[in-house]
Amino acid sequence: MNRVNAEFSISPRSLPSVARNAGPSRLDIDVVIAVHSTQRPIVRAVASCYDGLAKQALRVTIVCHNMPSDEIRATVTAAGYDSVRFVELNDGINSPAGPKNHGMALADARYVGLLDSDDFYEPGALAHWHTVLTENDADAVVAPVKHLSGELIRTPRARIGRTHNLHGVKDRLAYATAPRGLWRTDFLRSIGYQYTEGLRTGEDLAPGLKLYFSGARTEFPLAGPKYVLGDDAEDRVTAESLPLKQDFEAISRLDQAWLEQLSDSARQSIAIKLARVNLLGAVLRRGSSWPWQEEDLCALEDLARQLARLHPNYERPLSISESQLLAATSQAASNPGAFRSAIESYRAATPAERLLTRDIWSTVHPESTARHLARLLAAGWRPATTGN
Repeated sequence: MNRVNAEFSISPRSLPSVARNAGPSRLDIDVVIAVHSTQRPIVRAVASCYDGLAKQALRVTIVCHNMPSDEIRATVTAAGYDSVRFVELNDGINSPAGPKNHGMALADARYVGLLDSDDFYEPGALAHWHTVLTENDADAVVAPVKHLSGELIRTPRARIGRTHNLHGVKDRLAYATAPRGLWRTDFLRSIGYQYTEGLRTGEDLAPGLKLYFSGARTEFPLAGPKYVLGDDAEDRVTAESLPLKQDFEAISRLDQAWLEQLSDSARQSIAIKLARVNLLGAVLRRGSSWPWQEEDLCALEDLARQLARLHPNYERPLSISESQLLAATSQAASNPGAFRSAIESYRAATPAERLLTRDIWSTVHPESTARHLARLLAAGWRPATTGN
């Protein structure tokens, strides 16, 4: 692996007055941006870092992955931002984990954040999260996240009104395992925070779980500025449909010894998230008309067995429609016809089947769909309505 670490000083240009006068007065925040294409909106990402912070408080590190830094550096230089460090990582591996880990290893400010090159912060986000961390002596801020369209992503599935000192299980932090926000650098190093090398997708699953289930003092400033997903990137990897064995590799590579030492409730919480978002999510994104291959059907069965080993009774809080689809998915390769029919049945499920559980008492479980809907309604969310 060839790691080239070179710093380039960017010619200063005046920033907005809020950026010059707000926030800490010394280097206190490192932000890492990994980029693998000159087509990324890198200036948008960099500009959003400086909004609300004094320039001396922040250092942005751009890791150019398997590409020369010249063109990216020229683009950023032309925009006039300083405190930018450019690093080349030429490892020949088609995975975002390497450049993320390399950039994070270079961070030596008190706090560190990672920004995908497609994405950006709302004005004042970093400054706000810095204030939240320092005032609460916290280890991590879970950033509220929204789409470019403005739609808020309702994760984590936190307790109603809970913004301080979140709990991994009670606030269902497993749903936020693509970590976005700002973190205390020494805490990340103390838990061995590392993106899983070699993965095309899901490289953040293991470190995200470790972050939120290792006793971090976690804040969730939901009412503040947001992290914005740049859904306009045409080649965003997370939008691709990879072979399921590859899609699920992040789960198969989780540290089993670490998982086994977690509490029963933590393992159930993680298994439920993986079932809903990763397993059933992969099925529903493809649908019954997908050209399902034998290897993909086997990958579904393999993951279902892995989740059952993680927690034998994890599925109890799943809704009736989820449970039926999970049962068919667990035998997808053995009975592909029933599997396809189960996908159609899930799409046609009644409201009661989507809300209630097989065991009626589990309907009030904190992980149930009914409880999640109650939290959404209490937070002011309303289902979209369509006109004629």
